Amino acid sequence: MRGIYSLTALVVSGLALLSSAVVDAKSATGGRVLVLLDSLAEKDSYSQFWQQLEDRQFQLLFREAQDPSTTLSYFGESLFNHIIHFAPKNSNLGQHASLNNIQLVDFVKKGGNILAASGVDASDSMRALAAEFDIELDTDAVFDHTHYDDKHDKIATSEFVGPASIIDATQVNAPVLYSGTGLTVGQLPLSTAILAAESDAFVAESYNKRAKATDAVTLVGALQSRNSARVTFVGSLDVFSDKYLSASVNIGSDKSFKKSGNEEFVKQLSQWTFQEKSVLKVVGHSHHKQNETEQLDWYRVKDDITYNVDISEYKDDQWVPYHANDVQLEIIMLDPYIRTTLQQVPTDTNFGRFEANVKLPDVYGVFTLKVNYKRAGLSYVLAEDQVSIRPFRHNEYPRFLTAAYPYYASTGSMIVGFLVFSAVWLSTWGGRNNKTVAAKAKAN
Repeated sequence: MRGIYSLTALVVSGLALLSSAVVDAKSATGGRVLVLLDSLAEKDSYSQFWQQLEDRQFQLLFREAQDPSTTLSYFGESLFNHIIHFAPKNSNLGQHASLNNIQLVDFVKKGGNILAASGVDASDSMRALAAEFDIELDTDAVFDHTHYDDKHDKIATSEFVGPASIIDATQVNAPVLYSGTGLTVGQLPLSTAILAAESDAFVAESYNKRAKATDAVTLVGALQSRNSARVTFVGSLDVFSDKYLSASVNIGSDKSFKKSGNEEFVKQLSQWTFQEKSVLKVVGHSHHKQNETEQLDWYRVKDDITYNVDISEYKDDQWVPYHANDVQLEIIMLDPYIRTTLQQVPTDTNFGRFEANVKLPDVYGVFTLKVNYKRAGLSYVLAEDQVSIRPFRHNEYPRFLTAAYPYYASTGSMIVGFLVFSAVWLSTWGGRNNKTVAAKAKAN
């Protein structure tokens, strides 16, 4: 009975979040957030981070990861848009009947976003979840004997290796304090590393047994799925803690900062993960013959057409025109026959218009006009139109071909020669016949 009451309370809370977050959410996908903790007693350790999210109109619902009443959907309707997974020690989540790794993966497949933080003592469930998104968590702490603050496992770094669309390094004015483990980002094109340790950092099996890494140690990684849902893994929970957000940074005796860069870093990281920035959408796309406006379902080979695609970017809580010089159009029938870069044209709207004038290939069949724009850190853009390209009709071919002029000339010369020959022949034999007739008449 207690479980039924807990489930009912959760559903009511989720529906309340649904009604309140739809209007006020600054995220492009909504503002309902489920926060999973190992223990609710840890909630106060991250109060500044929670305040950041609430200031951005997110509605937070806190639950212990092992709470059996926690569910992500109700009658097929998702109760949350985002999940903050701050429960790395919980080993029962993977076997949880109502909330497990399978449901978390399915949550991402449906468009939800996940921000997860771990540590050296991450459970097998957390490691398995990270592996689902092409990320492998290390088992040891990250050390740095050069760039550290107070302790060698409390490192400081400014190595922002991800694209600027995720973290704008110019806005982070101090190193980020980090205490935890490293991670390995896979080779999938959907994956990207965001933050790395300085070059002197390494991962060790223990404090007394150190092994120098050949490559920079990755600290934060992310995967953006094919439906543009975003999953971010951080190898340290302390990055989000009040202690690190407010702490000063002292690297040796010559580098000191009054405040770490953690506050700005976690703000930008959560903004990207929860789709508050770097979100693209196709407003519209069209095609028509040049100097015309009607969009047709078919064209003729070698027709000159104009193709347009309108793209908006969600930035600073509003949709604005997207600017780029690398958006391409492909005209495909099995393989691309034409690939060309679209040129941006000025507009007075809240979207950026990209346009290309194209001559269709001299091949007839069913073609796809496709814009498949995928860049790291930006949500993916796909616009497709299917058109038929037909051959010339019998009355559409040109009457005279330039390449056939010699044949035309030979035919004309034969005609002229025949006429000349006929005239000469007729005049010659006609004169002889006249003389013969005159001679016979004279003889008679």
